[in-house]
Amino acid sequence: MFHRKNKRQKKSQEMLDIDLMEEIGYYQKKPQKKGLDQKIVIALVLVVVVAACVLFSPLFSVKKIEVEGASQFTTSELCEKIGLSKGDNLLLFSKGRAEKTLEKSPYIASAKLSAKLPHTMKITIKERKARGYVPYMGSYLYIDEEGRVLEVAGSCRDALPLVKGLKFDSFTEGEILPVQNTDALAVILEISQLMEKYELLDEVVEIDVSKPKDIYAYVNQVQIHLGNMTNGDMKIQYMQQIVKTIPKEDRGILDLSGLDNPKKENGTEIFFAEFVIFCLNKKRKDTMIEYN
Repeated sequence: MFHRKNKRQKKSQEMLDIDLMEEIGYYQKKPQKKGLDQKIVIALVLVVVVAACVLFSPLFSVKKIEVEGASQFTTSELCEKIGLSKGDNLLLFSKGRAEKTLEKSPYIASAKLSAKLPHTMKITIKERKARGYVPYMGSYLYIDEEGRVLEVAGSCRDALPLVKGLKFDSFTEGEILPVQNTDALAVILEISQLMEKYELLDEVVEIDVSKPKDIYAYVNQVQIHLGNMTNGDMKIQYMQQIVKTIPKEDRGILDLSGLDNPKKENGTEIFFAEFVIFCLNKKRKDTMIEYN
Protein backbone atom coordinates (compact mmCIF):
# COMPACT_ATOMS: atom_id res chain seq x y z
CA MET A 1 0.00 0.00 0.00
CA PHE A 2 2.73 2.38 1.02
CA HIS A 3 4.68 1.34 -2.02
CA ARG A 4 1.75 2.21 -4.33
CA LYS A 5 1.35 5.63 -2.68
CA ASN A 6 5.00 6.47 -3.21
CA LYS A 7 4.69 5.38 -6.80
CA ARG A 8 1.73 7.70 -7.40
CA GLN A 9 3.55 10.61 -5.69
CA LYS A 10 6.59 9.96 -7.83
CA LYS A 11 4.48 9.98 -11.02
CA SER A 12 2.76 13.21 -9.99
CA GLN A 13 6.13 14.80 -9.33
CA GLU A 14 7.33 13.77 -12.77
CA MET A 15 4.28 15.35 -14.40
CA LEU A 16 4.88 18.57 -12.46
CA ASP A 17 8.47 18.56 -13.61
CA ILE A 18 7.37 18.13 -17.26
CA ASP A 19 4.86 21.00 -16.99
CA LEU A 20 7.49 23.18 -15.38
CA MET A 21 9.99 22.41 -18.12
CA GLU A 22 7.44 23.19 -20.85
CA GLU A 23 6.60 26.50 -19.20
CA ILE A 24 10.26 27.39 -18.91
CA GLY A 25 10.73 26.45 -22.56
CA TYR A 26 7.81 28.65 -23.57
CA TYR A 27 9.27 31.71 -21.90
CA GLN A 28 12.68 30.94 -23.36
CA LYS A 29 11.30 30.75 -26.91
CA LYS A 30 9.07 33.82 -26.65
CA PRO A 31 11.90 36.36 -26.64
CA GLN A 32 13.31 34.66 -29.76
CA LYS A 33 9.99 35.16 -31.63
CA LYS A 34 9.85 38.77 -30.56
CA GLY A 35 13.33 39.31 -31.87
CA LEU A 36 12.40 37.76 -35.22
CA ASP A 37 9.35 40.06 -35.55
CA GLN A 38 11.52 43.06 -34.85
CA LYS A 39 13.92 42.05 -37.61
CA ILE A 40 11.05 41.74 -40.11
CA VAL A 41 9.69 45.15 -39.15
CA ILE A 42 13.12 46.74 -39.46
CA ALA A 43 13.63 45.12 -42.87
CA LEU A 44 10.27 46.39 -44.12
CA VAL A 45 11.00 49.88 -42.86
CA LEU A 46 14.34 49.85 -44.65
CA VAL A 47 12.69 48.73 -47.90
CA VAL A 48 10.12 51.52 -47.64
CA VAL A 49 12.80 54.11 -46.87
CA VAL A 50 14.98 52.99 -49.77
CA ALA A 51 11.98 52.95 -52.16
CA ALA A 52 10.95 56.42 -51.03
CA CYS A 53 14.48 57.71 -51.51
CA VAL A 54 14.59 56.28 -55.02
CA LEU A 55 11.15 57.51 -56.04
CA PHE A 56 11.41 61.00 -54.63
CA SER A 57 15.06 61.60 -55.38
CA PRO A 58 16.29 63.36 -58.54
CA LEU A 59 17.67 60.03 -59.80
CA PHE A 60 14.60 59.54 -62.03
CA SER A 61 13.47 63.12 -62.62
CA VAL A 62 12.38 64.20 -66.11
CA LYS A 63 15.14 66.16 -67.78
CA LYS A 64 14.29 65.50 -71.45
CA ILE A 65 10.94 65.19 -73.27
CA GLU A 66 10.84 63.56 -76.72
CA VAL A 67 7.82 63.84 -79.06
CA GLU A 68 7.23 61.65 -82.10
CA GLY A 69 4.48 61.88 -84.71
CA ALA A 70 3.12 65.30 -83.76
CA SER A 71 2.97 67.94 -86.49
CA GLN A 72 -0.02 69.93 -85.24
CA PHE A 73 1.07 70.24 -81.60
CA THR A 74 4.25 71.59 -80.09
CA THR A 75 6.01 69.81 -77.24
CA SER A 76 4.91 72.58 -74.89
CA GLU A 77 1.26 72.22 -75.91
CA LEU A 78 1.28 68.45 -75.33
CA CYS A 79 3.01 68.81 -71.95
CA GLU A 80 0.51 71.46 -70.90
CA LYS A 81 -2.40 69.18 -71.78
CA ILE A 82 -1.13 66.37 -69.52
CA GLY A 83 0.58 68.46 -66.83
CA LEU A 84 4.08 67.14 -67.52
CA SER A 85 7.03 69.28 -66.48
CA LYS A 86 10.75 68.81 -66.25
CA GLY A 87 11.60 67.68 -62.76
CA ASP A 88 8.60 65.34 -62.47
CA ASN A 89 9.38 61.79 -61.44
CA LEU A 90 9.45 59.34 -64.36
CA LEU A 91 8.18 56.45 -62.25
CA LEU A 92 5.41 58.29 -60.42
CA PHE A 93 3.94 60.19 -63.39
CA SER A 94 0.61 58.64 -64.45
CA LYS A 95 1.22 57.72 -68.09
CA GLY A 96 -2.13 55.96 -68.58
CA ARG A 97 -4.11 58.98 -67.45
CA ALA A 98 -2.00 61.26 -69.65
CA GLU A 99 -2.67 59.06 -72.70
CA LYS A 100 -6.43 59.21 -72.13
CA THR A 101 -6.24 62.99 -71.75
CA LEU A 102 -4.41 63.41 -75.05
CA GLU A 103 -6.80 61.09 -76.90
CA LYS A 104 -9.70 63.36 -75.98
CA SER A 105 -8.42 65.74 -78.66
CA PRO A 106 -10.14 65.04 -82.01
CA TYR A 107 -6.82 65.58 -83.76
CA ILE A 108 -5.13 62.75 -81.80
CA ALA A 109 -6.07 59.21 -82.83
CA SER A 110 -3.77 57.55 -80.28
CA ALA A 111 -1.13 58.51 -77.72
CA LYS A 112 1.56 56.51 -75.93
CA LEU A 113 3.89 57.63 -73.14
CA SER A 114 7.01 55.67 -72.29
CA ALA A 115 9.75 56.31 -69.74
CA LYS A 116 13.33 55.98 -70.94
CA LEU A 117 15.53 55.71 -67.85
CA PRO A 118 17.01 57.59 -66.29
CA HIS A 119 15.68 61.02 -67.37
CA THR A 120 13.63 60.89 -70.61
CA MET A 121 9.87 60.79 -71.20
CA LYS A 122 8.80 59.94 -74.76
CA ILE A 123 5.38 60.94 -76.16
CA THR A 124 4.33 59.12 -79.33
CA ILE A 125 1.34 60.56 -81.20
CA LYS A 126 -0.71 59.32 -84.13
CA GLU A 127 -2.56 62.30 -85.56
CA ARG A 128 -5.68 62.76 -87.61
CA LYS A 129 -5.35 65.24 -90.46
CA ALA A 130 -7.96 67.53 -91.96
CA ARG A 131 -8.86 66.69 -95.56
CA GLY A 132 -11.42 69.40 -96.18
CA TYR A 133 -13.89 71.75 -94.53
CA VAL A 134 -17.68 71.89 -94.64
CA PRO A 135 -19.71 75.12 -94.33
CA TYR A 136 -22.22 75.12 -91.46
CA MET A 137 -24.24 78.10 -90.21
CA GLY A 138 -21.53 80.68 -90.82
CA SER A 139 -18.72 78.44 -89.56
CA TYR A 140 -16.56 75.72 -91.07
CA LEU A 141 -16.18 72.13 -89.89
CA TYR A 142 -12.79 70.61 -90.57
CA ILE A 143 -13.16 66.88 -91.34
CA ASP A 144 -10.62 64.07 -91.70
CA GLU A 145 -10.47 61.14 -94.13
CA GLU A 146 -13.19 59.33 -92.14
CA GLY A 147 -15.55 62.30 -92.10
CA ARG A 148 -14.81 62.99 -88.42
CA VAL A 149 -15.27 66.59 -87.25
CA LEU A 150 -11.86 67.71 -85.98
CA GLU A 151 -12.54 71.37 -85.38
CA VAL A 152 -15.05 74.18 -85.78
CA ALA A 153 -13.54 77.40 -87.14
CA GLY A 154 -14.88 80.79 -88.07
CA SER A 155 -12.75 81.04 -91.20
CA CYS A 156 -10.86 78.93 -93.74
CA ARG A 157 -7.21 79.07 -92.85
CA ASP A 158 -5.74 76.00 -94.55
CA ALA A 159 -5.18 75.13 -98.20
CA LEU A 160 -7.91 72.49 -98.24
CA PRO A 161 -10.96 72.02 -100.47
CA LEU A 162 -14.34 73.39 -99.50
CA VAL A 163 -16.82 70.49 -99.49
CA LYS A 164 -20.36 71.18 -100.69
CA GLY A 165 -23.38 68.91 -100.90
CA LEU A 166 -23.32 67.10 -97.54
CA LYS A 167 -26.68 67.14 -95.76
CA PHE A 168 -26.85 67.07 -91.95
CA ASP A 169 -28.75 68.82 -89.16
CA SER A 170 -26.26 68.63 -86.29
CA PHE A 171 -22.80 67.37 -85.41
CA THR A 172 -20.56 66.53 -82.46
CA GLU A 173 -16.93 67.58 -82.48
CA GLY A 174 -14.70 64.51 -82.45
CA GLU A 175 -17.32 62.24 -84.05
CA ILE A 176 -18.09 61.29 -87.65
CA LEU A 177 -20.43 63.73 -89.37
CA PRO A 178 -23.99 62.25 -89.27
CA VAL A 179 -24.88 63.02 -92.89
CA GLN A 180 -28.18 62.01 -94.43
CA ASN A 181 -26.64 61.35 -97.85
CA THR A 182 -24.02 58.78 -96.83
CA ASP A 183 -23.19 58.06 -100.48
CA ALA A 184 -22.00 61.66 -100.86
CA LEU A 185 -19.78 61.33 -97.78
CA ALA A 186 -18.31 58.09 -99.17
CA VAL A 187 -17.47 59.92 -102.41
CA ILE A 188 -15.78 62.75 -100.52
CA LEU A 189 -13.67 60.30 -98.54
CA GLU A 190 -12.59 58.49 -101.71
CA ILE A 191 -11.76 61.72 -103.54
CA SER A 192 -9.80 63.16 -100.62
CA GLN A 193 -7.67 60.02 -100.36
CA LEU A 194 -6.94 60.06 -104.10
CA MET A 195 -6.17 63.78 -104.06
CA GLU A 196 -3.74 63.22 -101.21
CA LYS A 197 -2.16 60.38 -103.20
CA TYR A 198 -1.62 62.67 -106.20
CA GLU A 199 -0.78 65.75 -104.09
CA LEU A 200 -3.80 67.77 -105.15
CA LEU A 201 -5.33 68.71 -101.79
CA ASP A 202 -3.47 72.02 -101.82
CA GLU A 203 -4.60 72.75 -105.38
CA VAL A 204 -8.33 71.95 -105.24
CA VAL A 205 -10.40 74.79 -103.82
CA GLU A 206 -13.84 73.16 -103.91
CA ILE A 207 -15.56 69.77 -104.33
CA ASP A 208 -19.29 69.58 -104.98
CA VAL A 209 -20.98 66.24 -104.25
CA SER A 210 -24.57 67.47 -104.30
CA LYS A 211 -25.05 64.76 -106.93
CA PRO A 212 -22.71 61.88 -105.96
CA LYS A 213 -22.89 60.49 -109.50
CA ASP A 214 -22.14 63.83 -111.12
CA ILE A 215 -19.24 65.36 -109.19
CA TYR A 216 -17.56 68.70 -109.83
CA ALA A 217 -14.27 70.02 -108.49
CA TYR A 218 -12.59 73.40 -108.89
CA VAL A 219 -8.91 74.26 -109.21
CA ASN A 220 -8.32 78.00 -109.27
CA GLN A 221 -10.71 79.18 -112.01
CA VAL A 222 -11.02 75.84 -113.79
CA GLN A 223 -14.17 73.76 -113.36
CA ILE A 224 -13.46 70.02 -113.45
CA HIS A 225 -16.29 67.65 -114.31
CA LEU A 226 -15.49 64.25 -112.80
CA GLY A 227 -18.87 62.59 -113.32
CA ASN A 228 -19.07 59.55 -111.04
CA MET A 229 -16.18 57.77 -109.34
CA THR A 230 -15.91 54.99 -111.90
CA ASN A 231 -12.20 54.89 -112.78
CA GLY A 232 -11.72 57.45 -109.98
CA ASP A 233 -8.01 56.80 -109.59
CA MET A 234 -7.43 57.37 -113.31
CA LYS A 235 -9.47 60.57 -113.30
CA ILE A 236 -7.60 62.13 -110.40
CA GLN A 237 -4.27 61.07 -111.87
CA TYR A 238 -5.04 62.71 -115.22
CA MET A 239 -6.50 65.70 -113.45
CA GLN A 240 -3.18 66.17 -111.66
CA GLN A 241 -1.24 65.91 -114.93
CA ILE A 242 -3.44 68.42 -116.74
CA VAL A 243 -4.06 71.12 -114.13
CA LYS A 244 -0.37 71.61 -113.43
CA THR A 245 0.00 72.79 -117.06
CA ILE A 246 -2.76 75.42 -116.76
CA PRO A 247 -1.66 78.89 -115.57
CA LYS A 248 -3.49 80.03 -112.44
CA GLU A 249 -4.87 83.12 -114.16
CA ASP A 250 -6.65 81.07 -116.84
CA ARG A 251 -10.19 79.85 -116.52
CA GLY A 252 -12.10 77.12 -118.24
CA ILE A 253 -13.63 73.64 -118.09
CA LEU A 254 -11.94 70.26 -117.84
CA ASP A 255 -14.28 67.35 -118.58
CA LEU A 256 -13.06 63.98 -117.29
CA SER A 257 -16.46 62.32 -117.24
CA GLY A 258 -15.65 60.69 -120.58
CA LEU A 259 -13.28 58.38 -118.74
CA ASP A 260 -16.34 56.55 -117.40
CA ASN A 261 -17.11 54.98 -120.75
CA PRO A 262 -14.05 54.12 -122.83
CA LYS A 263 -14.46 53.53 -126.54
CA LYS A 264 -13.02 50.51 -128.26
CA GLU A 265 -11.01 50.87 -131.40
CA ASN A 266 -9.41 47.78 -132.90
CA GLY A 267 -9.92 45.92 -129.63
CA THR A 268 -8.19 48.66 -127.57
CA GLU A 269 -9.99 50.77 -124.96
CA ILE A 270 -9.48 54.51 -125.47
CA PHE A 271 -10.41 57.05 -122.81
CA PHE A 272 -11.23 60.65 -123.70
CA ALA A 273 -10.66 63.76 -121.62
CA GLU A 274 -11.66 67.13 -123.00
CA PHE A 275 -10.90 70.59 -121.71
CA VAL A 276 -11.62 74.12 -122.90
CA ILE A 277 -9.47 76.91 -121.49
CA PHE A 278 -10.07 80.64 -121.90
CA CYS A 279 -6.78 82.53 -121.69
CA LEU A 280 -6.36 86.10 -120.55
CA ASN A 281 -5.73 87.21 -124.13
CA LYS A 282 -9.25 85.91 -124.96
CA LYS A 283 -7.95 83.25 -127.33
CA ARG A 284 -9.71 79.95 -126.91
CA LYS A 285 -8.01 76.59 -126.70
CA ASP A 286 -10.01 73.44 -127.38
CA THR A 287 -8.16 70.23 -126.68
CA MET A 288 -9.11 66.58 -126.87
CA ILE A 289 -6.76 64.10 -125.22
CA GLU A 290 -6.83 60.37 -125.78
CA TYR A 291 -5.52 57.81 -123.27
CA ASN A 292 -4.94 54.17 -124.05
